[in-house]
Amino acid sequence: MEINFLQITEDNFNFFMPVIPDGLEIADNRVSIGAFDEDEGCLGAVSFSLVGFEYVIDWIYVDEEFRLRGIGKALINKVIDIVMKTGDRYPITARFEYDEKNSLYAFFLSLPDILTDFSHKRYYITPSDIRDISSLHKSSGKDVSTERFFDRPLNEQKRILAKLEYEETYTVSDYDKWKENCEQNLCLCVFAKNSLLDLIIMTKLPGGNLELSYLYGKYPKGLMELLSDTVAKIELFFPGAQLTFDAMNEASTKMADHLFPKAKTALIYEAEY
Repeated sequence: MEINFLQITEDNFNFFMPVIPDGLEIADNRVSIGAFDEDEGCLGAVSFSLVGFEYVIDWIYVDEEFRLRGIGKALINKVIDIVMKTGDRYPITARFEYDEKNSLYAFFLSLPDILTDFSHKRYYITPSDIRDISSLHKSSGKDVSTERFFDRPLNEQKRILAKLEYEETYTVSDYDKWKENCEQNLCLCVFAKNSLLDLIIMTKLPGGNLELSYLYGKYPKGLMELLSDTVAKIELFFPGAQLTFDAMNEASTKMADHLFPKAKTALIYEAEY
């Protein structure tokens, strides 16, 4: 079998559709490569993008009929080759859920020069998980008003993001692209005397799902109000959407375990070149 490669564009999208995840769109900041054979047709595909100072593999998939023939390894090598030609020396990473039945874990472990290890914990949160938070139903006797983060002055937004980056709790490398990927009506905050008390940042994922990419709570009552407003808007405007939260450190894991004790969780592993 001869493995050929072709960048996936709108012109050949239909040909590679069997190995492309539902909801994925061609985007300027994403490079998608398809593998094919002149006789066998479409074999598999991989997609990656530059996020901050690393190249992140969004997904890799090989048609079940053609697995264990070196196609996945060839796709990863193609990504490495493309990145090396840019002159960048940023790491190439892929993050995936660990599952004993998931072949990705064994696949990445089998690749030379690829380091694979546990990364963090992921929470799959349902509206019921949020509504079940006991503190959500308690009143502190104080009025708390929530507002859209992106309605705050631009210089204030960037000042807050710079502060979060300094604290190593959240990083935004390209404001414009980041803002475009945010679901702006679900990025809510609570301020008091121009000081940030609570913040929720929600981003869009392929397929119409949502990621709670940042959760900050300095004032419990305000955080509960943000969660209450968020779940109401999700149920109204995004019915059926899956909501995830990645706890990247001990503090965020502790918060998520406290807020969403009944949420389904998964272990996320990271492969890095």
